Amino acid sequence: MNPRTSGGGFRTVLMCPGQGAYLPGALGPLRDHPPVSAVLEMVDAHAGVNVSVATLLTEPGSTPPEELVVTHPLVFDLATYTAAVAAASVVRDLLPAPADAVIGHSVGDLAALTVAGALTIRQGVQLLTIRDRLLRDARLPRAGLLVTDMTWNQATALLHEAHSPRVRIAAHNAPTQTVLAGPGPDLAPLQQAARARGHRAAPLTSRTAFHHPLLAEVQRTFRRLLQSQPLRRPVLPIHTTATDGRRADAPAQLRTAAASHLADPLHFTRALHTLHQAGFTTYIDTGPRAVLSTLTKTNLPTPHTCAPLRTPANLNRIHDRLTTGLVTADSPT
Repeated sequence: MNPRTSGGGFRTVLMCPGQGAYLPGALGPLRDHPPVSAVLEMVDAHAGVNVSVATLLTEPGSTPPEELVVTHPLVFDLATYTAAVAAASVVRDLLPAPADAVIGHSVGDLAALTVAGALTIRQGVQLLTIRDRLLRDARLPRAGLLVTDMTWNQATALLHEAHSPRVRIAAHNAPTQTVLAGPGPDLAPLQQAARARGHRAAPLTSRTAFHHPLLAEVQRTFRRLLQSQPLRRPVLPIHTTATDGRRADAPAQLRTAAASHLADPLHFTRALHTLHQAGFTTYIDTGPRAVLSTLTKTNLPTPHTCAPLRTPANLNRIHDRLTTGLVTADSPT
């Protein structure tokens, strides 16, 4: 039975993670599946780096994220993008009916644009290479991200009381998950201050302080360079955090989404509520760690979520997880 035609009328959203998409060897069991091998071969053919992204994603003993982001930041970026695109390709191949929309999280927007057909894989690789050059040429100070279990108001109060004007709220991922961004020397005392208040706070694996005004000039240049990139009409509706979860159709909206992860705050909570209000019922996380599905459960009152690529994941396991998730979504509540 096709769950889509069984009377439930559910609507699915593919969710493409950002930096959390890279997990060494996560795609190993899928390396010979045509949608995956095609993506891996395409990226390695156009990446122009001396490290194989395909090897990183298919060999379990490959370089861990925290090391790769330091030694080969562009390769780290390419690996996260490739993992998200390849994983979404598998899910779309195994879904019993077409997905209804796609949304990205942070730099995952580039993967979402590719999955939707607005960008080609070659363009995605080119854009990440351009972004890498801009970040290196900007000679930014050491900076990063700090994830906390604080609410927006708690994080705002902490920044005010700690007199940390250079640190900003980078992302509101869930009611009790807020990410801070800023120069490295400013984040360390804030981590201590948050823990002193009884909160969890930990650095995220990141090459710089994304979603922070520190990258405003990089974002302006990147957005300007995006004007020369032709965009195709998406074959899958794209919803973005840059539009607060609303559908993005115009080329200007899509280009804004592709650059927003650099300097704009990320309001994932707001975007999920917009999707929920628009009638989307089922949220499929294409990441290997089920991060976005966990956030979705925290944000929405009664969401149906599925993380078929959470490791370990071979084709049979992914198929079973999708089937279970869709049948559950189609069941009356």
